[in-house]
Amino acid sequence: QGLVLAGPGSGKTRVLTRRLAYLVDRQHVPGYAIIAVTFTNRAARVMEERISQLIPDPLPEYQIDQMWIGTFHAMCARMLRRESNYLPFKSNFVIFDADDQLSLVKRAIREMNIDDKTHRPVGIHAAISSAKNDLLTPDDMPIRTYRDEVVKRVYTRYQQMLAASNAVDFDDLLMLAARLLQENPGVAERYARRFQHVLVDEFQDTNLAQYELLKQLSSFHKNIFVVG
Repeated sequence: QGLVLAGPGSGKTRVLTRRLAYLVDRQHVPGYAIIAVTFTNRAARVMEERISQLIPDPLPEYQIDQMWIGTFHAMCARMLRRESNYLPFKSNFVIFDADDQLSLVKRAIREMNIDDKTHRPVGIHAAISSAKNDLLTPDDMPIRTYRDEVVKRVYTRYQQMLAASNAVDFDDLLMLAARLLQENPGVAERYARRFQHVLVDEFQDTNLAQYELLKQLSSFHKNIFVVG
């Protein structure tokens, strides 16, 4: 296990990519046994480019394209498509972007005759997103105020509309993947055994859902290396 803490521009990502290259080139860890996650598509591309430069001609079993390198959302989408038989939608699900998500929330609010001036769609959507990042389904949400009740009702309807379109949103990708591993020990063990090394960039931005994913994926080999 490793934790690297340093300020912006100090070379944290460089340390992570060099470690990854070392695992492949010196420790002979096969590509399919490595997962490296970050927070933006650009950062993931930079990581791949740097690794390609450090390992110019790897053997077939060490190929970079066998590694899981990408954003948390991309890794979760890949996992969910593979394990869709455990989930309430088909493997060809679509991912709704921010505009689609807000439109769905507005539609749910209209259907329920909720006052959108008092309960603004942007705020309701943010509350739903926050709940998902805390791994809370509508049934799990605590009700302390009338607004909590409104959020729960809209959240429930919002999820129904997503399901009707065989769709998920970005927060679903994280929550569903985390809960998939929590609720299916056999699936969790399969992925944990596969990934001998888990590497994470920008670890300070990790939310509860992402933390739970990392904990599950590193639970067997316990080789996790994070920078932040």
